Amino acid sequence: MEKEKVGYIYILTNPSFPDYVKIGYADNVKNRLAELNRTECTPFAFRVYATYEASSRLKDKNIHSIIDRINPSLRLCR
Repeated sequence: MEKEKVGYIYILTNPSFPDYVKIGYADNVKNRLAELNRTECTPFAFRVYATYEASSRLKDKNIHSIIDRINPSLRLCR
């Protein structure tokens, strides 16, 4: 029996954007942080606010769905 791969739903903050958080999914949060912080366009680095172990990809979509139901104006889409 194959073991299910575990990933993480993350919530990131960045002092460059004090009114926003970034929510997503990553197999490896440290690698995701390194990708985001590689750019010179953002003066400050992203920081991990919280993580939640998830058994499959796209679980972060559930969180986005809840946010959309509570208050759709809270979500920023680009």
